[in-house]
Amino acid sequence: MGGVMQVHDRPGTRRNARRRMAACAAFLALALASALAPAAGAVPAVVNAMVPSAANPLPGLDPAGDPANLSVLVNKSRPLNPATYAPADLVNARGSGQYLRAEAAAWLNGLFQGAADAGTGGLAAVSGYRSYAQQQQVYSSYVNLYGQAQADLISARPGYSEHQTGLAVDVGNANGSCGLSTCFGDTAAGIWVAANAHKYGFIVRYPNGYTNITGYSYEPWHLRYVGLDLATDMKRRGFATLEQYFSGNPSVYASITSGADLVAADPSGRLLRYPALPSGGYGVPVQIGSNWTGLKQAFVVDWDSDGVYDLLAQWNNGTLGLFKGWPGGAFSTQIVVGTGDWDAMTITVGKWSSNQGYPGVVGYFPDGGLRYYPNTSGRALTYRVDIGTGWAGLGLTMADWDADGANDILATTASGLLLNYPGNGVGGFKGLPGSIGSGWGTMKALVPSFGLSGPGTRSITAQTVDGFLVDYGLGTGVWGSQRQVGNGWGSMTLFK
Repeated sequence: MGGVMQVHDRPGTRRNARRRMAACAAFLALALASALAPAAGAVPAVVNAMVPSAANPLPGLDPAGDPANLSVLVNKSRPLNPATYAPADLVNARGSGQYLRAEAAAWLNGLFQGAADAGTGGLAAVSGYRSYAQQQQVYSSYVNLYGQAQADLISARPGYSEHQTGLAVDVGNANGSCGLSTCFGDTAAGIWVAANAHKYGFIVRYPNGYTNITGYSYEPWHLRYVGLDLATDMKRRGFATLEQYFSGNPSVYASITSGADLVAADPSGRLLRYPALPSGGYGVPVQIGSNWTGLKQAFVVDWDSDGVYDLLAQWNNGTLGLFKGWPGGAFSTQIVVGTGDWDAMTITVGKWSSNQGYPGVVGYFPDGGLRYYPNTSGRALTYRVDIGTGWAGLGLTMADWDADGANDILATTASGLLLNYPGNGVGGFKGLPGSIGSGWGTMKALVPSFGLSGPGTRSITAQTVDGFLVDYGLGTGVWGSQRQVGNGWGSMTLFK
């Protein structure tokens, strides 16, 4: 590349007894009735498998506490509030006598049809909504049978149960085999559910091997409706539990805590964080730094993959600098990860290859040669890989356009076209690019956003030349809804 990469030192960062119990659970539950590619020859035709965490590694928003929210997190440490909450929109799911909230019941129809169409033998709804009083009976029965310690592994206390939300349903094989038993996970229907539930907005809430996180034993039959966006995002990014998805940064005191927040520098060099609001816009800014003048571009990225957002700055003086985010808030002094003529490059930053544990840099010099600079240590860049030619003049943004788990390059042309160059997840491209929009010449910056329209949602927030912010929802290779989320941003440098 044009500059010599330098590394500066920096501070360090910180299954028969269970089945018998499950059979009892079944009895109790039933008793309760409950476009043109640059250098096409240089683009490898590689079909890539799912690559978890290829996009932004952190969840979008904090967990919802409202019991009526479809993404409400309920577990041993997060009870329902109020504890006796009862949903207002319960319906008889599939005429089974088990009740669910209306939206969950509607999507359950699709899941059951999908399982039947796949030749699994079909599913049955075993237990749905349970009131506070019903859950009190279930839990007390387990305590009397097994003692409190064991009961707490297989049953929730009243007020702490997902079933009380009307969003949880226990399912089983239509023929009744392996009812509420771990062996359900090994049946054709159980295997299909684990692989496909997210397509209908459901997750297997208590997966195998995560008792230390969820607090409950493996329950392949317990499904939780969280909505299509969130379920799909969990699957795409490799999160097995809601607890992990909503863990966010390891400290609530970090300067940047959400992938939905917007970070920008104003003309005086103040570094500002605009917190995402539940309504989908941005709140009053909080100053998190100063002296941020002289930027060409900057990026919010978890550079060392420690779960805390860092800042990567491309300065007009040719330096590429890292500012490590601390769990307790604030940032380190600059760690120079590149010197030379980085100011001459057009770059984008993100997880470009699953072969590397850290985000890297993709960019080009004025000659149009596209290069990938892996970040192999969470510190400085070490070498480059040439991955294309003919990119001169294109604007670059890294985002997962087709939602396959691998990041892509979105490129704006001088004529305003927006092109998608699909990444293969291992440091190159697959297939041919395609045009995904026109009229993008009026955009100064495209910022990937995670969770601005709710948990699991993805979007591109565009800064127009006249100072508006417009958020464009991302689906699976399609644009979602479009809405204005701000104005008066013309003088701001947005961190991508």
